[in-house]
Amino acid sequence: MASASGSYCGVCEAQDVVKAAAFWCPECNEGICTSCEKHHRASRGTRKHEVTSMDDYKQIPPIIASINQYCPEHDKKYQLYCSQHEQLCCPLCITTNHKKCDLLAIDEIVKTSRNSALFEIMEQNLKEMKNNIDRIVEDRRQNLEIIKQQRQGFQTDIKEMRAKINIHLDKLEQEIQQDLQAAEQKVMSQINRFVQKVSDHEKTIDELQNNIAATKRFATDLQTFFGGKMFEAKIQEEEKFMTSLIEDSGLQQIHLQCKLDNKMSDILSMTKIGEISVTTKPSTISMTTDREKQAQKRIPTISKTINDINLTLLKQFEISKEENRIGITGCTIMPSGKIIFVDQSNDRLVIHNDNGLFCCAIPVSNYPIDVTCIDENTVAVTHNAEPYHIEIINIVNKKIVNQIKTSNQCYGITNEKGRLLYYEVGRGIQTADVNSGSTVTTVVKVDGVHYWNYVTTSNDRIYHTIDQSNTVTCYTITGQKVWEYKDESILKSVRGVAVDNDSNVYVVSYEHNSIVVLSPDGKHARRLLTNENGIQPPYGIYFDKGRNILMVTNLYGPASLYEVK
Repeated sequence: MASASGSYCGVCEAQDVVKAAAFWCPECNEGICTSCEKHHRASRGTRKHEVTSMDDYKQIPPIIASINQYCPEHDKKYQLYCSQHEQLCCPLCITTNHKKCDLLAIDEIVKTSRNSALFEIMEQNLKEMKNNIDRIVEDRRQNLEIIKQQRQGFQTDIKEMRAKINIHLDKLEQEIQQDLQAAEQKVMSQINRFVQKVSDHEKTIDELQNNIAATKRFATDLQTFFGGKMFEAKIQEEEKFMTSLIEDSGLQQIHLQCKLDNKMSDILSMTKIGEISVTTKPSTISMTTDREKQAQKRIPTISKTINDINLTLLKQFEISKEENRIGITGCTIMPSGKIIFVDQSNDRLVIHNDNGLFCCAIPVSNYPIDVTCIDENTVAVTHNAEPYHIEIINIVNKKIVNQIKTSNQCYGITNEKGRLLYYEVGRGIQTADVNSGSTVTTVVKVDGVHYWNYVTTSNDRIYHTIDQSNTVTCYTITGQKVWEYKDESILKSVRGVAVDNDSNVYVVSYEHNSIVVLSPDGKHARRLLTNENGIQPPYGIYFDKGRNILMVTNLYGPASLYEVK
């Protein structure tokens, strides 16, 4: 229809009246004039439509504005979303192509799309890529400066040598100078072409940033949700380009070499002063996109299945006691190998070295629950006593460096590339920036009141245990469910969760007094440790991927380190 362009009121146009549109209704897919907008807002059938001004609508990127509310094949309104095929579905789509798919109600999933962690992640990735480009351009500029300095140094050497002999060197000097200039021009041209190539991608990233910002501000929830998928694909293309810069020779250090002839003293026998050549050295640039899945694709490995896994006890040690009986509810292993335990019963962190020897204890606020490593000197601790908050603690000077306020009790916590992911009662899995904590976003909404939930991340996946429902759920990093495992004969009263280098998932079954490992697809399970192995009831679990070691703790007893073979 003509009004689809947004120039005219679709209602008036249907009555053969041409009137400029002042508003746009994405559900009606037409423009509305000021007069018709009042009726549109008052009518029972359209009063809940999300209308936007034409000025705002024109700010939406065309690719986002083209997302329709209705299925083009069946002319029915989209009502569900298929996470398996990543498609919007109308009622007829379900009966034809998605009978066996897991479907989600659109009204529910689009509620948080505008504030979804997906956009935060995409914007962070774009910011990292821009930083990479800035660093690459600066690195190439410095390389040009090095080449210039090298050229100047070699010119000085050449002129000093020439000064020691006579006019016979004039011709040879001219030849070597020409070679040197030609080599410099060649590498300068090569580097400048490379810089231009990288700068062109910066323009693409700028456009993506502008489109994402406009989408978040002006697009409808549906457009925002589905547009995010489009932006993510484009961003992944740019990430592949950034990764390719490392793999090809574009970032190699380029140097000029000038080797002077050893026979310079015998000037009459010389035919040239020296040789000019270009050498390369490995790049000093390291990309900050740091997606583990990219690295894993480049380095083939032989994955262990859950049937191949065996645990060998390395050591078992007692945790330092206190006046009250200890209650270990969380743990983490630092890059240095130090082990940090949360002693909830005594409101403290207990630190042991990698040999299991006691180092020190650090008092914390009331009722600590779980801990995660931020860096070698800093950890984050969740608490379950009012005022509810997460403490950022420097374990060197034993001081609180920051606090992140929460609305309710928090349990499991993990650190995902500078972003804290934690479970908050009544809200679900939340994310907050490690440094500021000012922007808190819901990644996975979990209805109802659940306690003793734990979370961890690995390879852009989130793993979540719910004690009351005896389930382990895997999500994408943006909160889409991938799989869920539940079998009370194997898992009951689940607690800690950890993931190894092959994406096998280790879970504590507290009531069964055992450790269970799940396959990466969540379809198979196997008990690894049970009470027959002589272990005390396990509670927490942590996987040290660098050393291939599994840490198992129990609430009141010792901690155990197992080597995974």
